[in-house]
Amino acid sequence: MSTTSLGMPALPPPTAQPTWKQAWDAALYGEHGYLRSHPVALTHDPGMLLDLVAARASSYDEVVLLGAAARLAPDLARRLPDRTLRPDIPAGFGGLVVAVDWLCHVPTHVVRADDEGRPRVVHVDPVSGSEILGSKLTDTAVPPTLEAWLLDHWPLDEPFARAEVGTTREAAWRDVVRRLDGGAAIAVEHGHTRATRPPDGTLRSPDGSRAVPDGTRDLVADVALDALAEVAGSWYVDDDGPARVEHG
Repeated sequence: MSTTSLGMPALPPPTAQPTWKQAWDAALYGEHGYLRSHPVALTHDPGMLLDLVAARASSYDEVVLLGAAARLAPDLARRLPDRTLRPDIPAGFGGLVVAVDWLCHVPTHVVRADDEGRPRVVHVDPVSGSEILGSKLTDTAVPPTLEAWLLDHWPLDEPFARAEVGTTREAAWRDVVRRLDGGAAIAVEHGHTRATRPPDGTLRSPDGSRAVPDGTRDLVADVALDALAEVAGSWYVDDDGPARVEHG
């Protein structure tokens, strides 16, 4: 079988290795997953986050804290003693939802273009972290939503370019928004927009170690902020300021 200049197979080989999404999910949330025994680290300025939540919470009686936002609970309880803090979102919720580094922990499919520029699903060995290219996104076994999302939001224009497909994050955020009835939701995430998509993707371990889905380390990938905002008709704010993205 021929290989690319990076040693990746030029054709999809038969493999028993899981997709990155499957391995990532097991590494974080499986029976012995990393987040089963480790809290999500706070990677944003806690003072800024406390000010943000305090300002937004003035109109609500309840505040839901998702992801690393839970690390703010003791300080928020002192700062907002008349607010109820909770970790879950009931249907018809009329309060404030604050998600911090929550979506970056939602596993995604990882896709890489082969030497002919054709995007393929990436598989990974959960023990060694070695990768292998699998099916083309145009193959019938691959959900068509992956290719559609990539074409709309993160086209891979060069051989070996890499991306994380944001459909799972969007599904998670839609579920949050669907549960609101008069409430509001804020997500604070490291992210990028179409103009700043990184050619090598962003999947990594926050501690700087190699991204290996073996359950011994955290794994994250930045969020496609503009694509996420589009599904909910929401605002996103990045270094260029706020922007409105209308659904459809």
